[in-house]
Amino acid sequence: MPISPPTHTEHLFIVRVWQEPTQTAPAHWRGAIEHVPSAQRVYFESLQDLADFIALRIGANQFSDPNGGKS
Repeated sequence: MPISPPTHTEHLFIVRVWQEPTQTAPAHWRGAIEHVPSAQRVYFESLQDLADFIALRIGANQFSDPNGGKS
């Protein structure tokens, strides 16, 4: 029986967060996110940077998706 391709778009991300202590201020949160299929990784210091990276990867994929990112 042939396996049919998925009818929806999926993305897989790995997110890591950690605290970096400083001498003069409370510990600062930092992180890294990797888009697994492309192996692209970026480092971030804010949740907005994290959200921007996800939006960029999802938006970039919609242009190459024959279904236009729709199920």
